[in-house]
Amino acid sequence: MKMNLGNRIANLRKKKKMTQQALASKLFVTDKTISSWEANRTEPNLELLVKISEELDCSTSYLIYGNLNKNDIETEIKIKLTKSEYENLQMFLEENAKFINETKQLDTYYQPSYRNFLKDKTADITEWLRIGIRGNKKILNYKNWYNNMYCDEYEVEIDDEVNLEKIFTILGIEKLTTVNKLRKTYYYQNKYEIALDYVETLGYFIEIEVKEYNKTALEEYDSLLKLAKSLKLDLNHIDKRGYPYHLIYREEQSK
Repeated sequence: MKMNLGNRIANLRKKKKMTQQALASKLFVTDKTISSWEANRTEPNLELLVKISEELDCSTSYLIYGNLNKNDIETEIKIKLTKSEYENLQMFLEENAKFINETKQLDTYYQPSYRNFLKDKTADITEWLRIGIRGNKKILNYKNWYNNMYCDEYEVEIDDEVNLEKIFTILGIEKLTTVNKLRKTYYYQNKYEIALDYVETLGYFIEIEVKEYNKTALEEYDSLLKLAKSLKLDLNHIDKRGYPYHLIYREEQSK
């Protein structure tokens, strides 16, 4: 049977061993509303879709389009933009893509004292350990990049940040920096998630991630480059270091 929005909500709810009433109470709707969604009689609006994705631990694009799990592999590119490029892309995406949401994201990065994720000023960053605030959730995320094309990605929800900080201290895991950004997210061509970021002190960026995998990670990365060219983005401005590196470098320069 082909999965649809109602099926996906029902399946994810049951995997979390949550009743319709329990989900309804978290979303401030009735259990009849949940039942109507799952029977595909009605559909939640975009604001509720975002809340559902937070409660059921999935992406909004999965709820809407049913993208398959990518087995802890992430393929994406990030490109630095000028303000005018950012504004032009926003207008294009408003007309040609599906708007998902706008969120304020606060990401704090860490590293073990015996490791050096930053390496040196000429090396590309390959690893990050991050705590990110996403709505009412806090997520611990680890990434390990391969040639800045794709990465292993693992994450888990944090329900006790105080104790996690204590564990970090005991293990010698130290804070590096915090990234504060405003992100506007779109879904494009039923395959790509495109995020327009304004990062405090750093400026404007676009991040394009593969959400529907039809090829290998390397082949999908090549498709990202072709998409970037079609959007008239300058591939010379691909960022291979990431927001935390640039913030830390700025902090060092200001000392």
